[in-house]
Amino acid sequence: MAFKAPHVSFVSFAVDVLPAGITHVMIIETGLHLNPKHPSYDRAAVDNLISAARTYINSHVEGSASIRLVSTRSGEI
Repeated sequence: MAFKAPHVSFVSFAVDVLPAGITHVMIIETGLHLNPKHPSYDRAAVDNLISAARTYINSHVEGSASIRLVSTRSGEI
């Protein structure tokens, strides 16, 4: 089942192979600003996206997993 949530433009998956083990990584590209100091930062929207991604990971990924949010907006820093 594909992950769908507001403000998501693309989702991909990767695997980090570390000496301690393997971690599945869900990479979410979003149109949201992720820098809390940016004037257009929307904390509620970012928190909702993180919550939806965590719910998806808990239901669809076995083992160690992480979520990476990537903003497609310019002017993040």
